[in-house]
Amino acid sequence: MRRIGARAETAELVALVDLGSNASRFLLARVVEGRGFEVLQKERVQTRLGDGPPGRLRPDAVDATLDCVHRFLRRVRNGQSPRVVAIATAAVRDATNRDLLLGALREREGVAVRVLTGREEARLGAEAAMLSLPIRDGIVADLGGGSLQLTQVRDRRLGRSLSLPLGTIRLTRRFLRGDPPIPAEVERLRREVGELLMQALPAGRPGDRLIGLGGTVRSVGRIHLAAEPDGRSRHGLRLQRADLTAIRRRLERVPGRLRHHVRGLKAERADTILAGVLVLEELMQRLGRHADLTVCTAGVRDRLLWSEAFAGRAGSRAQAEPA
Repeated sequence: MRRIGARAETAELVALVDLGSNASRFLLARVVEGRGFEVLQKERVQTRLGDGPPGRLRPDAVDATLDCVHRFLRRVRNGQSPRVVAIATAAVRDATNRDLLLGALREREGVAVRVLTGREEARLGAEAAMLSLPIRDGIVADLGGGSLQLTQVRDRRLGRSLSLPLGTIRLTRRFLRGDPPIPAEVERLRREVGELLMQALPAGRPGDRLIGLGGTVRSVGRIHLAAEPDGRSRHGLRLQRADLTAIRRRLERVPGRLRHHVRGLKAERADTILAGVLVLEELMQRLGRHADLTVCTAGVRDRLLWSEAFAGRAGSRAQAEPA
């Protein structure tokens, strides 16, 4: 977002803990109110909180998450006292046993985790996109491991936001059993996604854009640029439906255990990337034949840091409409 050059004594250290369905992300930033923030450290650990049975956190995933939170906080608290901001998304939000994780973090680390509602997650992601890209009309889609967040944008105003149970881990476990999946499995996944989108999302209008956030979208951008290296940045990269179709066809032919050989794809996303690309294709279909996908590498964490620095003054860049 913005870097700062303020003296250390005028700044506050903020340690951000983001417990996602696929990975836990950690960030230490120096924040100066009214001026901006500078990221000092960041780390990502795949913990797969969303990989358990529906509505349950797996104890081993909880233990892995607690361990990596402890290591991060011990490191950043060494000789300093950062303020900790902790959030959790769909996997924790949907879990009936979430206090297994949240209670332990309160007792062991003194950290109270804010569990975002689906709507909160959607709007924070949409605001991050609007702060970093010139978006006027369209849909901001934040695709994670446990859910898909959608927010309508009209004339740079945020409209309706919602969350759908269409995360990449959730869909992979439910539909894509074969390796590689058989056509019938892919078709069942498409049908489920298409039906939910039809119920939840109005058909697109001319000029609408699809702005995508999340690890799957970033991976798609990386795969595309690896195949066509030309110096472009992923942030703001625009992909046509034919680009996604080409990526999806490549992935469909490759067993999950071999997908890490696809250039640009990280091994940790090899098992869930196909489900994510199928969701993006269905979103583009819903928006209309002229819609493309714009890759946004910002996310909820960026919006939270912006809030820490500017105390909600992002309205000068992105106006929110009451829902």
